[in-house]
Amino acid sequence: MKPSIAFSQAGKLLIYLTILGACPLLLQGQATKKTATAPPPPPAKTTPPPAQKPTPPQPQQQPGTQQKPAVVNPPVVKPPVVKPPVVKPPVVKPPVVKPPVEPPVVKPPVVKPPVPPGGKTETTREGHRLVKDKNGKVTAVLTKSGAEAHFSPSGRVTTIKTASGTTITRSAAGARTVVSERISGSGVHYKVVSAGPHQTYVERPFTDGRHDYVRRTYMRDGHQYVSVYRGYQYGGRTYYRYVPAYYYGPRFYGWANTRWSSPVYYSWGWYGAPWYTPYGYYFTPYASYPSAAFWLTDYLVAENLRAAYEAQAAANQPAVDSGQAAPVAENSQATLTPEIKQMIADEVQSQLAVEQAAAQTSSQGGSSTPDSQQPVQSTDEVPPALDPKFRVFVVTTSIDVQSDGQSCALSPGDVLERTGVTADKDDTVSVRVVRSQKTSCKMDSLSRVQIPDLQEMYNQFRGKLDDGVKALADNQGKKGLPSTTTAGIAVDNPALKGLPTAPDSVAVELKKQSDEANQAENEVQQAMRPSVGTTIGQ
Repeated sequence: MKPSIAFSQAGKLLIYLTILGACPLLLQGQATKKTATAPPPPPAKTTPPPAQKPTPPQPQQQPGTQQKPAVVNPPVVKPPVVKPPVVKPPVVKPPVVKPPVEPPVVKPPVVKPPVPPGGKTETTREGHRLVKDKNGKVTAVLTKSGAEAHFSPSGRVTTIKTASGTTITRSAAGARTVVSERISGSGVHYKVVSAGPHQTYVERPFTDGRHDYVRRTYMRDGHQYVSVYRGYQYGGRTYYRYVPAYYYGPRFYGWANTRWSSPVYYSWGWYGAPWYTPYGYYFTPYASYPSAAFWLTDYLVAENLRAAYEAQAAANQPAVDSGQAAPVAENSQATLTPEIKQMIADEVQSQLAVEQAAAQTSSQGGSSTPDSQQPVQSTDEVPPALDPKFRVFVVTTSIDVQSDGQSCALSPGDVLERTGVTADKDDTVSVRVVRSQKTSCKMDSLSRVQIPDLQEMYNQFRGKLDDGVKALADNQGKKGLPSTTTAGIAVDNPALKGLPTAPDSVAVELKKQSDEANQAENEVQQAMRPSVGTTIGQ
């Protein structure tokens, strides 16, 4: 080879290497520019996929030179167009409104009253049924509305029971007692009782988790007040004992239960009063009082007689045969003698001692038992109606009893002495009528009284005694009564703390009960009228 040709070729190679070594960045930028601006390759003529474009060779990095990474723009990716789903509104069908369902008509159960031997049953044109004995005397009536009435041998209506649970009782003296069993909207059973202005109340049960109670909301002279009674078990039955609402100081009860320094002359203002005149033959207050116990005795007896008079007036029955002072009954001893009143005074003194002990316990921060008695270890408590410590009872509500094989009435103000100590299978106990009024059972007669009735006499005795103690505290130092600085202020019974004692609204309940009782009595009277076209039924 000629030297000129060799020289020429070497020079070209040197220039080429120099350019490559001096301009790596230019080559890289040009490569990027060509990549970005290069026109798209022509479409492939064959169906096979185009061959992958080879990666251009990277220039070699010269020693001592740092190579910068290539700037690669990411491809522009357009997000896919997402169309919102087409939501169709739900098809709402209008509710199907059914017509209100009328409550079923509850027909009173068909009751067949017992037919006396040789008697018969007649059905009147109006749909009433009359039960007659063999002599043709009506002994029972079943009205078309379901009320069932029973009669005494003398032809007097004794009881009427309605289909809704109301019982109307007429005593031999004519006093009316109405008791209705009700069920509240929450399913709780309660009771409505009307036995005269002083014995009208709504009774509702409740519990504190340990004991069962009943709360009575009384209505008297347009005002309401509450009394609470605690339940306890005896002989498999539940009885209720009065719970005092408040106590005075222990010293006040001691003053009331101690003889005063000199007898006290007190004017009650009863003479000439409408309620007192009919009972003038039976009750005369003491001429003077040696202690508060005797003053409270007259207060208790007078309150019972006043209640009896108002109950008779409410029932449109005269308390006695005439409005004048009643003559002495055929039995000249039909009066409350000092000896009988002393028996009542002894019970008053016993109860004052119990109240004093309970007030002492309460004032010392102890927990008084709800009935102010000593705690009973046994779960089976003897009710006061059977407690040997209490044997004298004053009748507070007219009741009918069996005496010497005949039915007779006990009236408010009559005095009983319990002679038995155990109850029979009918839950009755024997008593002796110590003193009675002219329309009541005979004196010294023996009868059997339901223990709940006797217990109610005790409860009313305790309640009226508390009312009398309050009247004594309010009137001490007045109208001849001695004054004392120990009366203080009545303190709520701690045993009632937390118990519901708010009064109920009883006006509506009493109005409903009165209307039902009047309707039942009128219906029985209509059934008794002579009716044309009566038919014989079974």
